[in-house]
Amino acid sequence: MAVFALVDGNSFYASCQVAFEPALRHRPVVVLSNNDGCIVAANARAKAVDELLKQQRGDFGPGGYRAARPDSLMYQPYFKVKPYLDRIQAVVFSSNYELYADMSSRMHALLGEFSRRQEIYSIDESFLDLSDVAHWNLTDYGQEIKRKVLQCLGLPVAVGLGHSRTQAKLANHLAKKHEAYQGVLDLTALTPLSVDLLLKQVTVDKVWGVGKRLSAKLVDQGILTAYDLKSCDLKWIRRCYSVTVERIVRELRGESCLGVNSHESSERQIISSRSFGRSVTEWEPMAQAVSAYVSRAGEKLRQQGKVCQFVTVSIRSSPYTKRGEPYQASQTVPLIYPSDNTVLLVKQAKRALQSIWRSGVFYQKASVVLSGVTGKGAVQMDCFAPDPKYSANARSDRLMSVVDGLNQTMGKGTIQLASEGMKNHQAWRMRRNLMSGRYTTRWDELRVVS
Repeated sequence: MAVFALVDGNSFYASCQVAFEPALRHRPVVVLSNNDGCIVAANARAKAVDELLKQQRGDFGPGGYRAARPDSLMYQPYFKVKPYLDRIQAVVFSSNYELYADMSSRMHALLGEFSRRQEIYSIDESFLDLSDVAHWNLTDYGQEIKRKVLQCLGLPVAVGLGHSRTQAKLANHLAKKHEAYQGVLDLTALTPLSVDLLLKQVTVDKVWGVGKRLSAKLVDQGILTAYDLKSCDLKWIRRCYSVTVERIVRELRGESCLGVNSHESSERQIISSRSFGRSVTEWEPMAQAVSAYVSRAGEKLRQQGKVCQFVTVSIRSSPYTKRGEPYQASQTVPLIYPSDNTVLLVKQAKRALQSIWRSGVFYQKASVVLSGVTGKGAVQMDCFAPDPKYSANARSDRLMSVVDGLNQTMGKGTIQLASEGMKNHQAWRMRRNLMSGRYTTRWDELRVVS
């Protein structure tokens, strides 16, 4: 039978920070969102102390501490819970996306050595097809994966194994929840009765593929746990819901309906979007921000070997602004020929921005979307446009390759378009006042050991 493993980083953002500051291993650590807004990651120590203090029902500052979700620090506004974080002596970091992306790449590359077929599911999750190594003791194999990632990268992970990806996802969830499993749970080694007992511990909303709306419908019909869903009649499920839900039920029963795709899924659009560190009211800073976002999206487009057909720019003020009426607008500009040339994409984006720009507005956010994404290759010719073989767009391929190469080897932003503005004068950039060093991607921010 097929055997799948899901390897998932524990509190990945926080773990990346601790990996470079081992002294924080026994301290509560949290990571904030863009502009230091909300908590988006908390390590196990932070969650444990949080739970303990909430049970004591203490007051942690003006108005007290009120969790949006009673079992988690997640998504709390930082300014509201700062007194509480100070009380538990938590270490707080701004989001360091460059560090997290590089550590993710290293982790996935390392995990790929354990299987001939790998699917990178998210920044901190990989599915591995272990059917070829099923003759091993898979619990020991999972522990070896854990040990290797911790030794090479300093990142703790959990490993769940099952006969389907849904089973592997559930096993991973249980491996994190119960310390007795030591971070590894192999459902394939358990008896059907033991597996059923475990599924009864998992609420239906925790099943992979069951969203909020679907789980509400299932609960209304008395399907409360993963075991209840697994036990449903397939014909009834298909009639009342869909083929997709039927597949989930089959996967819970250990029938693999979703194979591992060794290729990354093809994105139909690429989005680059950020809230500004401070409101933007003038054209030049807004044009700089849009240019920077297009450059970031264009680089990702080239990494995938793709081109795009449309460039969309959106801008908006805060919906809660007290300075005039809220304003938002977007504009899409088509390209004559699909392209991955950042210079061309920026020109088109600025054209789109010019058409929706309104003076006197306090803008909070801008977004750029590259859509109509297709593989780079043959194109449909336009009778009234120049032959792309002789266009500046075609001749720019080597330039873009050189720019990408230098930015990859010397650090992101080593070379950029003048339209992005000088880094020291980009007041619109998001606030990251508590950011650690980008230890793995910047020469001048390498850790110094004395």
